[in-house]
Amino acid sequence: MTRRRSPRTLSQLLSAALFAGLTALPATALAIDPDGAVVSATQQITSASNGVREIQGAIARSKGRERSAAQRIADAVLLMGSKDWDRAATTLNEIVEKYPNDPTAYPDAMSLLAETYFQSKQYLSARRVLLQITAKSGEARFASMQSKSLERLVDVALRLKDYRGLDEVFDAMNKLPPASVTSGLSYARAKGLIVKRDYAGAKTAIAAVDPKSEYAHQAGYLLGLVAVKEATPPPVPRAENEPPPPAPRSRYVAAIDLFRKVTQMSPDTPEHRQVIDMAWLAIGRLFYESDQFAQAVDAYNHIDRSSPEFGAMLFELGWVYVRLGDVERAQRALEILAVADPNSHNIADGSLLRADLMLRAGQFEKSLKVYEGVRATYDPMRARVDAFLGSTSDPAAYYDKLSKEQLEAFDNAAGLPPLALQWAREAEDGPAAFAVIDDVAQCRELIKESNDIIEKLSAIVSSSNRVRAFPELKAGEEKALGLLNRVALARLSLGRGMDEVDDSSLSGEIGQVRARRRSLEKRLAIVPVVDSDFQEREAQALKQWNGASQSVQRMNLQIDSLQAQINGLRRMIREAPQAGVVRDPASVMRFEQELMQHERDLAFYRKQTEGLRKMVTAGKMQVGFGDQRFVEDAQVRRAYRDALVREVELAFAGQGGADLAAYARRVAPLLRAGDAADQKIEGTLIELEREVARKTGEIQAALARETSLMVGYEIRLQELDGQARIVVGEVSMRNFGLVRDRLRNIVLRADVGITEEAWEVREEQMTRVKNLRVERAREDKTMREELEEVLDDSGEPEGDRK
Repeated sequence: MTRRRSPRTLSQLLSAALFAGLTALPATALAIDPDGAVVSATQQITSASNGVREIQGAIARSKGRERSAAQRIADAVLLMGSKDWDRAATTLNEIVEKYPNDPTAYPDAMSLLAETYFQSKQYLSARRVLLQITAKSGEARFASMQSKSLERLVDVALRLKDYRGLDEVFDAMNKLPPASVTSGLSYARAKGLIVKRDYAGAKTAIAAVDPKSEYAHQAGYLLGLVAVKEATPPPVPRAENEPPPPAPRSRYVAAIDLFRKVTQMSPDTPEHRQVIDMAWLAIGRLFYESDQFAQAVDAYNHIDRSSPEFGAMLFELGWVYVRLGDVERAQRALEILAVADPNSHNIADGSLLRADLMLRAGQFEKSLKVYEGVRATYDPMRARVDAFLGSTSDPAAYYDKLSKEQLEAFDNAAGLPPLALQWAREAEDGPAAFAVIDDVAQCRELIKESNDIIEKLSAIVSSSNRVRAFPELKAGEEKALGLLNRVALARLSLGRGMDEVDDSSLSGEIGQVRARRRSLEKRLAIVPVVDSDFQEREAQALKQWNGASQSVQRMNLQIDSLQAQINGLRRMIREAPQAGVVRDPASVMRFEQELMQHERDLAFYRKQTEGLRKMVTAGKMQVGFGDQRFVEDAQVRRAYRDALVREVELAFAGQGGADLAAYARRVAPLLRAGDAADQKIEGTLIELEREVARKTGEIQAALARETSLMVGYEIRLQELDGQARIVVGEVSMRNFGLVRDRLRNIVLRADVGITEEAWEVREEQMTRVKNLRVERAREDKTMREELEEVLDDSGEPEGDRK
């Protein structure tokens, strides 16, 4: 016989099944029968009480959240592997600051930090860290890093061209135990000794390099370089424009043999392949110097187009063919250079040489086209560099103009051409001078970014929702608030159940309490309970601020558009005479003054939009979890709980009738259980807040320290900037003068080529006219002779011929 379920049991089951969607329904659809309300409330209060363990787990995870030194080292290694040098340096600096006494992590972090700085071309910072490592040579934990650090110190000295500290590095190398002298160390010593011109010592160091090591190719190349240095006689004073005498064929035989040995090694890595290509390039140059051009061509042809040395090889190969008299092949090599390596520093000389060869071969139209192309390319560069140099003669002002920020502010027409910057950087003392400019600009940018981060963190930790700064604790608080809201919704179910028991209009105090309770139900029904509810609230808050952020961005775009118009107008004023439009000086001055005033206005607007951007950024950080909506949630929860408790008390006392009193007796234990659950959850919330306060205090102390350090860094940077301003400005001015002279020389050679082309065309035309006249005279003479022969044959008397 089948057992039938009672209607009461079926109602309870349906209530339990539908409660999961309770909070998603509007207030009018939340009606629930009294029995179902009791069952659902019981389940939710029990679930909330059991969820306290998850909150305590979040607190525990937060306390153990900080990654260990070994984990941070692993993070840094991964960042270095992806060539994210900035983040790697930040991580390693944190390890150095936090774990100075760690016997393993601190030395590893120092070594990796030095390598990070070196790979990111921050050579001064790399040298600072490397010197700190070598200064701790007496500590056992740094013993294994001395050899590699000394190698890198030599590399840094070569990159900076600062050889003053090499003697101290060599002394430190001599103090190392024999077991620490690696092939890399011997190779580094050899490089340092070569720049010190101690060639005998360099050969001794090279001999110590293991032929099976990764430095064998480089060591062989250095050995050939030493042989070249030893075979080259000191320079002899010569008259101006006097070519150097050709080298005897036997001078570089030993060096060529050493370089050939390098080319016979295995090209097993990209670095070794490049060393082999450099050896072939050196062989070709030595054969060229000793007038063995056929052998030079053979050496150059071993370098293929995938090599970084391919561009240099093509230019030099073109000169070899010129010396051989093979104009066609010389032109072909230079044409390939123009296509394969258009950014080569030899491209201008190569183009001019190609045009000269075309001119000599009688290809006048082609040579004129190349000459005019060179002039059209480099004459505007010369004019811009001239204008830049003529803008000031003060090295300090010149230094300011060369700062990275101001270079980016130039419009394309008035700014320095990239090629001129590249040549200025490569000129004498250029790398060191421009390194100072770049480093100062980078320091300013880093200090600015650091101050922005400090401002953002200060805004977060000083706001009411500072828990957002700690993701684990924020997740714990979300869980706790979700459980409190779950208990509050359980009370909401019980209140709706009371309405189902007696929905009549009650009078007296119970009627007033019920009205107050019902007025809170709509707001209470939308409190967040699960993760998706919290995420939706977060998205709503950010959406409002994103609209403000987009408005600020639109204003920035309008400012940029106006700046572009000003740049265009200024360019039109500057280039108007070239287009045949001449204005009186007063009008030009008035236009310039108006443009300057508009630029000052734009600078003011830009400053205002920057302030708005910072306000929007701060606002984004202070909304979302913990903002005013969550404060209102807490107020509604307390008000609804108080109203429901008072209504149950009054119903229990009989003010609402017998049915309402019976329902009140049933739900009173549940209300007490809900209060107990609230107390447990609020206790964990208090513990969470204590943990938030502790972490906030640590961050605030760190921010205070960092703020003080930033002020010190700014002062120190200003001091260094003032010291470098004059020296670096003088060097930069001189280098740009050299660039201007080089550009002038290129343009002058192009002009001379154009003139020569016109002269050659004239000479060819004159020669052609002369030849035509000679040919015509010859034809006239022939015709007269033939006529005389005809008349002779006719027997006409000579007198009659006249």
